[in-house]
Amino acid sequence: MQKRVIVYGDIHGCLEEFEQLRREIKANADDIEISVGDFLNKGPYSLNTLRYLNYHHIQSVMGNNEAKIVRLYHKYKKKGTAYLDTLRQSERKTILELEPKDITYLESLPYFIKIDKLTIVHGGVINGMVLSDKMHEQEKKLLTQLRFFNKDHEPIPYEDFENRETFWSEEYDGSQGFVVFGHHPFEKVKVDKYAIGIDTGCVYGGALTAICFPYHDNIVDIKNYTLHSVKALTNHFE
Repeated sequence: MQKRVIVYGDIHGCLEEFEQLRREIKANADDIEISVGDFLNKGPYSLNTLRYLNYHHIQSVMGNNEAKIVRLYHKYKKKGTAYLDTLRQSERKTILELEPKDITYLESLPYFIKIDKLTIVHGGVINGMVLSDKMHEQEKKLLTQLRFFNKDHEPIPYEDFENRETFWSEEYDGSQGFVVFGHHPFEKVKVDKYAIGIDTGCVYGGALTAICFPYHDNIVDIKNYTLHSVKALTNHFE
């Protein structure tokens, strides 16, 4: 069987759909499987999904929800249980059930994964950014949270609806490879010249999508990818 690099969109605790998708694409031990992050939060099986990924040696980049859980976990350890009352119910449940090995796994997640000319990040990449282990915290934050630019081509917060001018992948120049990303849910996969967005909103009742690239002699065949999706069982978001 042809070896593949398989990248999964935002799972958000939708473990049943994730297992179904892996069965349908016949994921096997020869494949390199990677999550775009945001496998935690919002859906019904958040922590189970984390442990499933870890058990099956499925790689993942850091998503904003994983970074958030790590941040909230350390605040909870410092401030105590009362702090959890300010959080969403699903977040409280995840934090209370985290084991030391779970937090170690989350803290070990990279902010990007590169294989040949393929790059996986959660949010996005700004032109001029160089992906490396020496990136500062603001750059790492952009990798997990980037979505829209304003008219001056500057990143803006998600909530700044009136100043949305372009989505980052529409301006991306390909300098850091062909990027597969998640983070922003689209009704259909978003295909741009040097990037493709595969979050199709499973947790909100959409679909869970995977992209498969042929992989041979350490070369990823960027052009000949296939897309596979399974419909969400329901709208899982509380």
